[in-house]
Amino acid sequence: MSGTTVSMTTIEFCLFWATMFCYLLSFSVHLFSFMRQEPGGVTWAIRLLRVGFVLHTAAGVTRWILGGHPPVTDTFELNLTGVWFLVLLFLLFERQGKLERAAALIIAPLAFLILGHGYVSHSEPEPMSAAYQSPWLWFHVIPSRLAFGCYAIATGAGIMLIAKKRDGETEVAAALDLTSYRFIVLGFINHAVMLIAGAIWARNLWGRYWSWDALETWSLIAFLYYAFYLHARSFLNWRMVRAAWLTVIGLVVLAVSFWGVDIFAPSAPPGP
Repeated sequence: MSGTTVSMTTIEFCLFWATMFCYLLSFSVHLFSFMRQEPGGVTWAIRLLRVGFVLHTAAGVTRWILGGHPPVTDTFELNLTGVWFLVLLFLLFERQGKLERAAALIIAPLAFLILGHGYVSHSEPEPMSAAYQSPWLWFHVIPSRLAFGCYAIATGAGIMLIAKKRDGETEVAAALDLTSYRFIVLGFINHAVMLIAGAIWARNLWGRYWSWDALETWSLIAFLYYAFYLHARSFLNWRMVRAAWLTVIGLVVLAVSFWGVDIFAPSAPPGP
């Protein structure tokens, strides 16, 4: 390994742990402020989340340079990219005032935990295999990360809705309910694009659109679950707390789709 590569690996390592530290510190400051009812602390928590995002971006770029390809080919890289999209979506919508800052109380620890899971399976960057060298990679992986980010934000809003509803803040809870629903819709659209692109990509690689392996099956189960959420909300009038609990259960289903497959079917490609 050349001195330049070693240096870049060290930089990646430092940036990764600096990102983890910022996300954890953001959550700690936010939680302390939430318990003490000090709004000023929430502002600092969001600032720390932004700093963490900048460091996260730098870590992703460093990994890209080291591997010579986008960081999307193993569990560590997919977790790194997935969390990046999650935090990006949150910061963009929070900046525009379309997302409650309180949702960061869920987003920050979720980002920390997912990155930690990725680190456990950390591997040295390798050249991209021929199977990944397809334009369909972009149409499959990017929508999958966007879908996860949207679903995670919807869950964060749902959890905060439950808390606000118990405190009697009905108006805030109603706004969070609408936010959660909108992000589920956006995630569902990206999820559909991911499945379609993945099927076409599989057809080009193996001559078939669908093989019913563990990865594809759980991706479809997660998709159908969120289809049920939309159906229940529109036709069964499951809203507010009931809909919020559906988002929490949905994130568990999604976690199995994203990471459970690695445990039960380790030969499958990582990610949905």
